[in-house]
This record gives sequence, structure tokens and C-alpha cells, in this order.
Amino acid sequence: MASSAAVESSEGTQRIPPFWRQGWLLGAAALIPVNLAPSLLLVLLGIGRSYLRWGWEVFRDPLHRLALGLSLGVVAVALLGQDWQLSLPGMFNYWPFLLMMPVFARVLVGVVGRRRLAQVLVLGSWLMLLLGWGEVLWGWQGDLFLGPIWITGVAGGERPAAAFTSPNILAIYLVITLCLAAGLWLDQPRTGWRIWLGATLGLGSLLLILTASRNGWGAGALVLLLGLGLRRCWWGLGILIGLGSASLVAALDWPGWRAVVPRLLWSRLADTFDPQATYFSSTANRVDAWRFALEMVRERPLTGWGWQSFADLYNAQNPPELLGHCHNLYLHLAAEGGIPLLLGYLLLWGWILLQGLGAWRQSQEGVLLGILLALGALFASGLLDVVILDGRIHLMATLLLGAVLGASQERQGTAPETEATQMPRLDLP
Repeated sequence: MASSAAVESSEGTQRIPPFWRQGWLLGAAALIPVNLAPSLLLVLLGIGRSYLRWGWEVFRDPLHRLALGLSLGVVAVALLGQDWQLSLPGMFNYWPFLLMMPVFARVLVGVVGRRRLAQVLVLGSWLMLLLGWGEVLWGWQGDLFLGPIWITGVAGGERPAAAFTSPNILAIYLVITLCLAAGLWLDQPRTGWRIWLGATLGLGSLLLILTASRNGWGAGALVLLLGLGLRRCWWGLGILIGLGSASLVAALDWPGWRAVVPRLLWSRLADTFDPQATYFSSTANRVDAWRFALEMVRERPLTGWGWQSFADLYNAQNPPELLGHCHNLYLHLAAEGGIPLLLGYLLLWGWILLQGLGAWRQSQEGVLLGILLALGALFASGLLDVVILDGRIHLMATLLLGAVLGASQERQGTAPETEATQMPRLDLP
């Protein structure tokens, strides 16, 4: 690869060092499973340089302007919140990612860029697989250091969580990476790639089951149904529906079914609706949190209560409750940010997904389908959790949204000629 390349911009021909073509973005994606801090540092350097180079040209797409408007809305909510000292730090969970998206979309134009991103994210997932299986098989627990530098930690609880704070977050992370691995598989790579992707799919799927996360299972089953339906794999749909139905009737304690369905599956489903089940309290707590969030929305529907306000108000009850969020992304945004901000987010996400689906129908690109399914799983999981409060998940989601937005701009012929479109395909052995 040449040491520099000529690319076109509104300012004329410029020469861009190789690292700034896409290396900063791929480096940030690769480091997500290790530690969020170096990933964010690389992203800040990359988007800072991009904004200096492209200026307001970045926002010529309406969706980019919508992201900019939402970022300003996030800041406004922080300033208008009931406790601005609590709300201002909380806004960093949202607005930086909105400003990253337009740059990611511009850099990730082209199938090469999307394929490279998926490859790096799936490769990085092997660290989480190692940590998760280390918990399951050898009881790993504690922090990992490289000399004086903290790298990551292992929760070491009853259910594997790897380097995340909760098994539910690990489950959604696994669903996302499994979707990306499946997308890469559909693009029919070389034999060496197929072996590695097959191992990723197998180990990741088993670990997802062991997380015992009902939200992760549900999101995974939903996107698997969608994927099989879009690919017209009717026999696969039949098998999946049969397994799901068997688990459900076992949870309902139909005679004989609990003898043939693994206990892990039916017991977790029974926890959802059986008041006598061991962990039914998790369902009851969620319902109570949703009611509390709805009351917050009713009292302050336009501006919300400010970022991080839900936990502050909910945990102040007598007797005190301990929840960091209301276990529903959409109620959480409405309660803390207000209904207008929630509608803005829904418009942004829905518009991107619809345009991405149109781009996939035109190209039938496997990687793009995998990215769309990964995002579908993430937004479906929002019905029962708020995993984007984890910065690593939010950064992954923003990268994938940027990739889909770049694909839709490419389809419409509005994508600029960027350095990403000039890169050769990466084929690992």
C-alpha cells in the first residue's frame, strides 16, 4: 500500500497518511473488548481531525444534521434537568456518540470498510469469549494488568459476564458479534475464514445460552428468525420455532416436557411469569421500574428530569430500591430526556435502518445484513434493558449505525469519495 493517497474533498486534492484513512477507526474497534479509554482516545483524535478537515460538509446529509440537533438537545436536557450537577456528567453517555456518527458514516463508505469493521469486531470478541469461558470452566475472577496498566476485569459471578458488569450486557454483546460473524460467513470467505467464523459462532452461541439472559435469548431468537426469513430458510425457521415452543411449554409445566427440555431454558422462562419461581422478583422489579418511569414522563413530558435522574429518584424511595436504570431504553430516554428527544432518537434510528434495509435489498451484501441484524437485536433488547449505558456497547452501536448510513449514502449516490472507498480488501488467512 502506498504511503499516501490522493483523495478528493471540497478543499481540493489532499494527501492523507495511511493511518488516517481508516486505521484510527479500526484500532478503536479492536480495543473495545480490552478497555474503553484507548478506544475513545483514538476516536476523539480521528473525529477531531475529520471535523477540522471536512468542516460543515460533514452535515450536508439530513440524517447527519438530525444527529447534530439531537446532540444539542442532549445538552439542553442536561442544563434543564432537576439536578444539573448530576445531569451534566450523565449527558456524556449520549451526545459524543451522536457527533461520532456522521464521521463514521463518511469513513465507512464502501463494502471494504464495512467488511473490515466486522472482521475487527469479531476478532476482538475472542477476548470476551476467553474471559467468559474462563469464568465458566475455571472460575476466573479479578482484574488483569499489563505491568502497572489495568487492562480489564472478570466478574466471576454465578453467570458469566466476562469484562462487563452484568451477564445481560455480555449477552447482547455476544448477539451483536454473532450477527456480524454470520454476515461475514454469508459473503463466502476462504476456508481459513470459515473455520474461524464457525468456531466463533459455536463458542459464542453456547456462551450466550450460559449467560441465562432472557433478554439476550429473546433478542438473539428474534434476529435469527428475521435472518432466516430474509434468507428464506424455512426449515431453519421451523426448527427454531419448535425449540422455542418446547421451552415455553416446559416453562408452563406441561406434563413431561421438563424431562426433555434443559432446565436452564425452562427455569429462566418460568422466572418471567411464575410468582413462585426463584427469580420472579426480577420481573416484578422491572414492572415497578416501568411504572415509576411512566410517572416521571407524565410529570415532565417535554424536558424530562435530566440525565441520571431515574436512579437518583427511584433509589430515594422508602424503602430504598437499587436500580441504575428502568430496564427499558425507550422509557429511560423519555423519563430522563423527554418525549421530543425520544422521538428524535426513534426517527434517527428508524430512518437509518430503513435506508440500510433498502441498500441490502439492492446489494444482497452479507456483511450489511449482519450489521442490520446486530442493530435490530440491540434495539429489541431496549425493551427490557438499557445496555447503551455501557460505553463499549454504545460505541459499537455507533460504529454499526455509521456503517449502515454509509451504505445507504453509497446506494443513493450521495456518498463523498473518501479514503475508505480506495482501500483494498482485507483477507486474513
